[in-house]
Amino acid sequence: MSAIREGHRLVRRVNHLNSRPAWRLVTRPVAFRVFSSAAPTSSTTGGIRVSTLFTALLALGIGATGLGLYEFYTSFTLWPEQVRGDLRAGIKAKNQGDLSLSERYITRAFQTALSLPYQTLAPDPYLKISGIASLLSEVAPDRRTIDALKTAWELGAGPSNPSPPSTDSEKTPSPAVTEEAPEPGWSSYTLSDEERLRRVALAYKLGQLASERDVDEEEKWLIWAVEEVLRLSGLGKKKTDSDTNAKARSGSSALDELELPTWMSKADLGAPLEALGALYAKKDRIEYAMPLYLQAISLLLPPNAQNVPVEDRCRAAQIMNNLSELIMRRPPKPEVRAQAEAWARQALGVIERAQVQPRSSHWFGWGKPAEDEREVCEQALGVVLFNLGSLREMSSDLDGAKELFAKSAEQCGKVGIREGVVEAQEALRRVDKAKKVG
Repeated sequence: MSAIREGHRLVRRVNHLNSRPAWRLVTRPVAFRVFSSAAPTSSTTGGIRVSTLFTALLALGIGATGLGLYEFYTSFTLWPEQVRGDLRAGIKAKNQGDLSLSERYITRAFQTALSLPYQTLAPDPYLKISGIASLLSEVAPDRRTIDALKTAWELGAGPSNPSPPSTDSEKTPSPAVTEEAPEPGWSSYTLSDEERLRRVALAYKLGQLASERDVDEEEKWLIWAVEEVLRLSGLGKKKTDSDTNAKARSGSSALDELELPTWMSKADLGAPLEALGALYAKKDRIEYAMPLYLQAISLLLPPNAQNVPVEDRCRAAQIMNNLSELIMRRPPKPEVRAQAEAWARQALGVIERAQVQPRSSHWFGWGKPAEDEREVCEQALGVVLFNLGSLREMSSDLDGAKELFAKSAEQCGKVGIREGVVEAQEALRRVDKAKKVG
């Protein structure tokens, strides 16, 4: 739950790579100065105790689908004989739960692939070698994962691409991962647009891995990923973070028209934009966070678009809610509250439309189950209702606030967000008390 005062708790959904998301309590700094208070659980303005808004900053994970591993798993005949056996054995061990054995086989396959001329891996050699690195990241510890993904990322630099945004401590990959030096021919290989998108996915994943140990490195990886997406859409090549955000403000139509490979969705493409926006929001760099959130919303839910997937609608609603929370960090003027409430209500409208949208059909069990597509909407709904209730309470509309808090408590209980239930029930008690006093 995002704070409008120092020390309050925030509920945040953390989407670990290749694992089911979980909710946890974290803290965040002052977000709304006017409501700062020494009290740890509430603040007061104009005689009204105001509970904090809360948000779910869902960290998108490109994961196996975003890295195109379905094709990777099912196309062994396309692989050179030198790596085919180790790959098959590594995947078999992974499926049997023996991650240590799987790591050994896949590491050997990666080392062998690095030693081969890229022509041996054709067609799409970079998709193949980055696919091995991505597979290794599913079975190896973080240190090995970072080494493998960085090695694959650097391999795609080619004759003209920029150098990797790495820190001094991470410049030399572990010998266990890169025992064989990459074949020199890679330095002259130019990536296709699809392979460049794969490189974006690698940079995004490296940013995720850096997020808990080195925020500056996370920022560098995410800036590169966002700028590469913008370069792919033809929006220029400037590299400062302010330029990155300026291009984000102007790039929605170009991004909408960017042709995506089958393994990458718009949600995947928007992941670096949202992640960088969330990082800047955490740093209170609102002027940078807002255009990135706006661009991600525009990408997921283009104006007048037809047949937008449920997953994209739900992601867009989630970001709209985060944008509403971001706006409320400004001085609490009536026009600021109105703008924040407008975005929160738009998020609610998008969720409601997604809930009545026909469910997707899936062939032979392939694809994301329809229930999973709506999971973000179901979890975001309780958050949005609570935020709207808080905004109504701040505007002295106690009846409207009570109705929204009650709906939030019910929805949070439905999807198992215990912290949300507790906060909504506390808000209901507060509103009832205020109505009696008033």
